[in-house]
Amino acid sequence: MTMSVLERFEKSVEGAVNGVFAKFGSKDLQPVDLARALEREIDAEAMPVDRDRTVAPNEYRFKLSTPDFDRIEQWGSETLANELADNLTQYAKSQRYAFVGPVVVIFEEDLDLTKGNFKLSAESVQGNAVPVTTDDQAQDNPMLEINGSQYLLTKEQTVIGRGSSCDIVIDDPGISRKHLEIDITDNGVIARDLGSTNGTYVEGHQVPAATLLDGNTITIGRTRILYWASSQDQE
Repeated sequence: MTMSVLERFEKSVEGAVNGVFAKFGSKDLQPVDLARALEREIDAEAMPVDRDRTVAPNEYRFKLSTPDFDRIEQWGSETLANELADNLTQYAKSQRYAFVGPVVVIFEEDLDLTKGNFKLSAESVQGNAVPVTTDDQAQDNPMLEINGSQYLLTKEQTVIGRGSSCDIVIDDPGISRKHLEIDITDNGVIARDLGSTNGTYVEGHQVPAATLLDGNTITIGRTRILYWASSQDQE
C-alpha cells in the first residue's frame, strides 16, 4: 500500500475544502489530528463478538473548545464530518471491523475545554444502511454501491441525501439534503424522489418513483448509485 489511509484523508480533505486549512497555523487543531483520534478510538472500542466478527462503534462525537468549534464551522463542519466518516469507514475495512449502521461524526461545543483540547466518545447506533467492510458480511439484503462503497439495506426505508440526518450521506452539491428514499416493499424495492431540486434518474429517465431491477443505475446530482437485488450476487 503506497499511501496510508491518513495520507489519503489529508489529500481528500484538502480538495474537499479548497485548501482553507492553509489559513490556520500549524499549531492549530488540524483535520488529520481528528482522523488520528478516530482511528485510536475505533481500535480501542472494537469488540470481537465471535471468532470471525469484530464490531466497532459507528457514531463518534467530538467535544471541542469554542475557538476550535468555531474554526471547524468556518472550514465547513458538514464536509469535514463526511470526510472523517468516509476515512474511518475505509480504515475499518482495512482492519476488518464491522458496523451496525453508517459511520457518523458529530461536532459539539464544550465551554469547559481549552483550545487544542477535545474529548471523543463513541457508541454503536443501529442504522438502516450498513456499510460493507468485511467479506463475510454479505447477507441476502438489497445492496447499493456508491462511490466505491457498498451498503446493505437492512430496514424497510433508507433515506439518501446531503443532509447529516440521512441514512446514507453523499457530499455532492447537486444532491438535495433529503433527496431519495429506497423502500423495500412486498411489491419490490422502490426508489422514490423526495421532491429534490435536480430530480432522480433511473437508467437515465427522470422518475418520481420507480421499481428497481437488479443492476439498475440511479443518478442523483453527479453521483451514480448501483442497485443490486441481493448482496449475495456480488460475491
